Amino acid sequence: MQVSYKTAPAESEYQGKHYYFCATACREQFDADPERYVRAHRQHGSRRG
Repeated sequence: MQVSYKTAPAESEYQGKHYYFCATACREQFDADPERYVRAHRQHGSRRG
């Protein structure tokens, strides 16, 4: 699901990054265990070498 930061009803910060949520309940689940939801992503356009 994609959520726009402009219209998101809930927001959280973790390790210096902002995360936006479709509902307060989703943010509460994230805040309880952020590592469950955050995983390392390759940046678009980067190459593995």
